Amino acid sequence: MSISIRVSALLTAAALLLAAAEDCCAQVDLPVQRVTPSGSHGQTREVIASGEMSAVWESEGSRIIELHSGGEDGRAGIRQGQTQLRARKVVVVESKRDSGYEVRVYARDNVQYVNNGHTRHLATHQMYLQSSDPVRVVSNIFTNPESPTLLMKEAVRKIGEPARQPVLATGFQTERSPFVLPPEVKNSQAASRRIQVRPRSSEPLQFDSFISRDTVPEEQVYKFTGGVNVLIEGLQTDVSGQPVSPGVLDLSADRVIIWTDPDDRSRGLESSGTGTIIQSKQTRLQVYLEGNILVRQGRNTVTATHAFFDANNDRALLMNAELRSLLPQSDGTFRIRAERLRQTSLNRFHAQNAWTTTSPYGKPGYRLQASDIFVEPGPISPFTEIDSATGLPKNGQPLWVTAVNSRLLIGDTPVLSLPRITAPAEDPHIPIRGAAVRHDRIFGAQVKTVWNLTKVLGQRKQEGMDWDLLVDYMHQRGPGIGVQGEYNQLFSGTRGSASVLWQLDHGADNLGLDRQNLAPDQENRGQIIWRHKQQTQGPAVLFGEIGFISDRNYRESFHEQIFDSDKDAETLLGIRADSGAYSATLWSRYELNDFQVSTDWLPRMDLYSFSAPLFGGAAYWSSHSMVGYGRLDPGAPPTDPNDVWTPGAISGVTGLNGLVAMTRHQIDAPFQMGPVTINPFVMGEAAVQDEALTAEEVDRYLVSGGVRASLSATRVMPFVQSEFWNLNGLAHRSENTIEYRATDVSRNIDEFAQYNEIDDNAQERGRIRYTIHEFGGLVPTEFDPRNYAIRQGAGVWVSSPWHELVDDQQMIRFVSRNRLQTKAGPTGSQRIRDWVIVESGLSFFPDGSRDNFGEDVGLIFGNYRWNISDRTSLLAEGIVDLFSNSQDVWSIGLLNQRSTRGSVYMGYRQVKARNFVDSQTLVASYSYRMSPKWISTGSVSYDVAVGESRGSSLTFSRLGLDWIVHLGFGIDTSKDNVGVALAIEPRFGPPSPTNMSYLLGLQQ
Repeated sequence: MSISIRVSALLTAAALLLAAAEDCCAQVDLPVQRVTPSGSHGQTREVIASGEMSAVWESEGSRIIELHSGGEDGRAGIRQGQTQLRARKVVVVESKRDSGYEVRVYARDNVQYVNNGHTRHLATHQMYLQSSDPVRVVSNIFTNPESPTLLMKEAVRKIGEPARQPVLATGFQTERSPFVLPPEVKNSQAASRRIQVRPRSSEPLQFDSFISRDTVPEEQVYKFTGGVNVLIEGLQTDVSGQPVSPGVLDLSADRVIIWTDPDDRSRGLESSGTGTIIQSKQTRLQVYLEGNILVRQGRNTVTATHAFFDANNDRALLMNAELRSLLPQSDGTFRIRAERLRQTSLNRFHAQNAWTTTSPYGKPGYRLQASDIFVEPGPISPFTEIDSATGLPKNGQPLWVTAVNSRLLIGDTPVLSLPRITAPAEDPHIPIRGAAVRHDRIFGAQVKTVWNLTKVLGQRKQEGMDWDLLVDYMHQRGPGIGVQGEYNQLFSGTRGSASVLWQLDHGADNLGLDRQNLAPDQENRGQIIWRHKQQTQGPAVLFGEIGFISDRNYRESFHEQIFDSDKDAETLLGIRADSGAYSATLWSRYELNDFQVSTDWLPRMDLYSFSAPLFGGAAYWSSHSMVGYGRLDPGAPPTDPNDVWTPGAISGVTGLNGLVAMTRHQIDAPFQMGPVTINPFVMGEAAVQDEALTAEEVDRYLVSGGVRASLSATRVMPFVQSEFWNLNGLAHRSENTIEYRATDVSRNIDEFAQYNEIDDNAQERGRIRYTIHEFGGLVPTEFDPRNYAIRQGAGVWVSSPWHELVDDQQMIRFVSRNRLQTKAGPTGSQRIRDWVIVESGLSFFPDGSRDNFGEDVGLIFGNYRWNISDRTSLLAEGIVDLFSNSQDVWSIGLLNQRSTRGSVYMGYRQVKARNFVDSQTLVASYSYRMSPKWISTGSVSYDVAVGESRGSSLTFSRLGLDWIVHLGFGIDTSKDNVGVALAIEPRFGPPSPTNMSYLLGLQQ
């Protein structure tokens, strides 16, 4: 067994004391592999290449396919049977032969090679396949370059002609712990090792070489003093039944003695002691090191005072040894220290008085310690993969770790003691992913845990699948359990997510304001949500969802952030096919939750065309047509009378059903007139509702047309200079657009039902409540969401999902976007910086009495940002109308941001619906690094119009080298909720976020 593998395998025993790191693999290069999986009837299986983007270049008898990205892990891939190769960039060279097709593959950047369930992570990889059929390409974006790309040329240079590539047997690397020195896979036929000796410093070596005749057989002895560095290559051993090699092993010490066979005495060493020894792997090799020993391999280091290695008899001993390993998952450093680390045979190891920690201190503030740790072959798990031919484990006899007298120490004080622990060495299979303890007034004391479901069930991890088991307990509510996860199968084009949660609830919901004590409809609460997409072999995509919620307030109470921001929980099934400028969708939706405002489609079809050229490109045609059977449901009222609900609060929604059909078409004819782009357009629509708001069939015809003109301009003014305003030249970039549109419809909006929902469920709940809270039970016409959307033009664009939202209207819209830029930075490396950004606009209604509540001008908006300096910005935005009962919404604030010290924001926000709503809120927040060890964050929100706090929070965090300590306090006035949290955590990698909202359970 090689030196570094022995050392690292021995040290792995101590990794049980943390049992929290995931496996990782080193990236290595492999020679070309020839893979010929047999299919049925002696034919080779189909080769499938997939990626988000693909480029195909064809020449005589050959085809080169370039693939990029794809999947959540950002890798494209190729698959044949049990063999998969995935990388960020993949090139496939396909050549037609008499026997079928030969396929040469070149992959680079974050390569993952999978064969028969085993995985290797590589830097680059080359592979040769055979297939009776041409390669099938699965991609969303296809291109056909006129000549080979640079990556294609690189691939051809690398892989060459297949006949020139030797068939090489390759070693295999199994998934390994980050605590094990990473191996490098080499050709298993390699039969030599290379030893290079050189001084560790500028001082020359003191060297002696002689033959020892005191042993039988005789030995060649090399003795080095004065500081020596030894590099060893070509060492090889078996790990878990697979041939692996540690690559270059770097050994340094004050004094080194090497024992080897006497026939090697003349191979490469000079009289000074430097040079290279080349020997076969069967040659005897023993090394003794003493004084300031440093062993380096990759990013891992081992230090010791004394060490002895016997490469032929699998023995090793290190005294006062310490391993430092960088964990890529957290960017933290992991340390293991032991008085003695000993290997007694091929698979047996012993560590004495060992401890482990992530603290960088010489004497750590915390550590996990054991008096003895043994690593030795153990029993075979029921889930171990067995070779059917031999009846033995495919990956060799599993190693087990036994730790005796394990203790967790804080300083020198033990806080936890376990007399004996036994677990697998290669993978402890600790299934827990995370845990949290919280307390507040709504849920009481809470314990929430997340478990790796695959490990809980004892199953092998499936590529592209990630499933969690959630187990919670809330003192004032009850226990909860659930499963949630995601899957993404690149080669099959399948992706999706699922969440199945159950909560036993003995309490009441607190949703804020006058809904602080709502009785749930039932004690057994939860959700079943599943979302799935499947890419077919052609251009079609299958999609489906299941969305079941136990009651109307479950998600808002237990998962408020998801309820506010996630899409609705729906139950639907459909298929979509895209081809160039055309798209078609056939789908059906059925609402499982009778308390939701919804439309069932049983079924529905949509057809789209996007800018299809007409008359040789002089005009472009776009269209959207749909037909379906819709069933509109306003939702059932809540069972608790304290849960405010207003019948008919959602405009255009009542209990209706029937045929809904629509077809609309638009022709654009853009042309250039000097610097101005002019686009005249005309749109027509025919629509019908079998049952509209009049409870009768209503058809509608629409004609809309107009012209849009835009002008873009840039002016550069290098003479503008000002130290006071931080200006070094000035460039003004401007884009101005004016659009006139006239729309005429045969039916009023008051007759057309709103089968297509405007809002998500969370916004619909708000509208149902504020009808009573803010408007006394009847929403004024000015604040009807359908009228507001019509004024904004939400329903007049051709592919609008809300085709109902149109009415008779004339409108001229002005929009101006301006950007002032200057240069910043030292001379010679200046960069362009935005100084001022202004966007503004308004709408003019020629018939204001009909279209804008009596005013000719409305929807006046503006967005402003002045970057006073690189750190300080003045921000403002707003939108207002001029008629009575109009909106008046605006905000202004000052932001100062320093990336290394913190940030401060102070602002004022007004939300006003004249005569009804008046909210004037002062908002302030900061994050400040007070010293290298202390950080504080805080926020406050206060409504000056009603003289009431809207919530506040304050957090202090101390960053030590061993611990991060958080102390946080928060108030949510709406829910009358107060949360206090104290968190103490080891500093494992970079400092954790100091935001305590996840601990306090507060929503600001």
